[in-house]
Amino acid sequence: MANFADEVKTNYFALAESMGNKITANLDALKGKKALIDSYRRLAVLNAIKLDLMVDSWPAPAARFFDEAHNDALLSHVNASFGSWRPALQSLRSFLEHVMGAIYYAEHPVELQKWEAGNFKIEPRDLRQYIVEHPLICPLATEVDLKNRLNKEYRELSAAVHGSKSIFRMTGSDGKPNLADTDLGKLGKWSTREKATVDLCVLMLAAYFNSSLDGAKRQPLRDSMSVALNADSKAALKKHYNIRVSS
Repeated sequence: MANFADEVKTNYFALAESMGNKITANLDALKGKKALIDSYRRLAVLNAIKLDLMVDSWPAPAARFFDEAHNDALLSHVNASFGSWRPALQSLRSFLEHVMGAIYYAEHPVELQKWEAGNFKIEPRDLRQYIVEHPLICPLATEVDLKNRLNKEYRELSAAVHGSKSIFRMTGSDGKPNLADTDLGKLGKWSTREKATVDLCVLMLAAYFNSSLDGAKRQPLRDSMSVALNADSKAALKKHYNIRVSS
């Protein structure tokens, strides 16, 4: 038994060293790719929203949900930076859930207290429906097909969480473990999901905080949002909320 324990310990240190080498090599291989630079720009937008709209205006317990959302988005970016694709997508789903949770719990202090005590949970489908029907956000329901877009992204990201589609598997046909790789096709697929998810979340947040963004208010923040929102989202914000985001 002692020999077995020693062998396992030796193998652990060998794995730890090989993982470090693999991650370092992958980081170097993917460093500077446009998809990752664009992703980091979107992360900067999320940080600006946090600092400009939430730090002083939201109750701290609810704001913690957005803190976690921001961290989830960063985790997704970091995992993608060294090619750990499935965890990167899993973190994206957590990001989406925490953004919606931040909005919900900011307006439901009783449920928040119950959640903190471990006595409350809102189902993901109910949370998405709440967001779509929220009075400040519902103008987007038909304009950008918000419900279907939310459901689509959640469904796609859930497939990565549960491994319910073969395209989200990390292992190959040989069945060997694969912690990360530098497949540029996978980078592109992750980037597509990340771009769509961040667009949805920034759109929802802009609608929710519209009274702080309309007209000439917070132009630097609105300008920064241009890298996170697609053309349809920008048009919807202008039409329904008088929020102008540069092209």
